[in-house]
Amino acid sequence: MDTTLKSAAEGLNHLIIIANDGKEGYAQAADIVARPMLKAMFSRLATERAEFATQLTVLVLATGTQPESGTGPLGALHRVWVEIKSSLVADDDDAALKECIRGDETAVAAYETVLKEHALTAEQQNIINQQLRLTSDALFSLRQELHGNNV
Repeated sequence: MDTTLKSAAEGLNHLIIIANDGKEGYAQAADIVARPMLKAMFSRLATERAEFATQLTVLVLATGTQPESGTGPLGALHRVWVEIKSSLVADDDDAALKECIRGDETAVAAYETVLKEHALTAEQQNIINQQLRLTSDALFSLRQELHGNNV
């Protein structure tokens, strides 16, 4: 495999793990929160992250590489922390929001790094940029929701 394809596949596989971590994290957050609006938002974002992983998997397959399918160890650790923290904090909704914000901040950084450091085709860049925009929009909404509850 040439180095361009290998670089693209590595970056895309990293983002698959990030998307899977996001899917699992949002699904867990949806189970924890009490407010119906947050449950719906988190469930929608979990589905969106699953779609991201599917799109990225197609891109990896196009490079002739085996796509990742699981989650990362940091994501698993993060989900355990969310669960423990939510059981100790009186306001589970705000605790879940804060952890989802932290997760999406990590995702945004990962997307930006892959765009900068990996050799990607125009199609790959377009999909990653679209996912980055959607993740950034979600991050903005989460921050607004948290801020609105603490005014």
